Amino acid sequence: MMMREYIPQHSENRMQLEGDLKTARRRFFNDRPNNLIFLLRQRYEWMNDYVSQKENVYELGAGAGFSKEFIENERLVLTDISGEDWIGKHVDALNLPFSQNSIDVLICSHMIHHLACPLNFFDRAYQVLKPGGMILISEINTSFLMRFILRIMRHEGWSYDINVFDRTKISNDPSDPWSANCAIPQILFENSARFESALPGLKIIRNELTECFIFPLSGGVIAKSKTITLPNAGLNIINKLDQALISLFPKFFALGRRVVIQKT
Repeated sequence: MMMREYIPQHSENRMQLEGDLKTARRRFFNDRPNNLIFLLRQRYEWMNDYVSQKENVYELGAGAGFSKEFIENERLVLTDISGEDWIGKHVDALNLPFSQNSIDVLICSHMIHHLACPLNFFDRAYQVLKPGGMILISEINTSFLMRFILRIMRHEGWSYDINVFDRTKISNDPSDPWSANCAIPQILFENSARFESALPGLKIIRNELTECFIFPLSGGVIAKSKTITLPNAGLNIINKLDQALISLFPKFFALGRRVVIQKT
């Protein structure tokens, strides 16, 4: 039986460097970790099909800013609630400071599960997007294997005992930007019709499950754990295995999800 809730305390975290963006960024550019680069290519390069030739492209919750290495659009602006040197604009995702009908693409990589009020974010995103504008999402999927990994590493937790479609309910601690409920993306996107019913004017045009062993083998994007460095040939084999396992047993193996939402 699926456990409905598991919320670890920050002090329980078994990973290193939780929230240390500067160190994560320094290690990335100094060491160029092959496993992590492979993972980030999977998370970002598919977005190039949607951002080419677009003028107003913003990543929300950009964190360590790795997307700039993989997204081929010089106009991409990195935003975050933090004020790190590589962040181009200070932005609170729940209070988007853009004019109506002004944005071509919003990129959200592993930030949706940190939102205190997800539907409030999508309401505002709808307002600022141009007609035909898109939200590109790469997120966690709380399969059995993901919940097992979260329990082992105690990095983040999940709760299905929330109603993310109620604009008056809180899904995360609004005072803590690192507060995480990893169940949010699955609840939001596993039923496209329910999402679209709650948010008229936004349509899901792509919704697919991704990632399995390639995720833990990366060693983590910000928070870190030990891993074994593999060559690209080995990572490609694992990636093909991942795709087969996700296709056969998605509820067990799928650790990630890609979603494209378009303003109609």
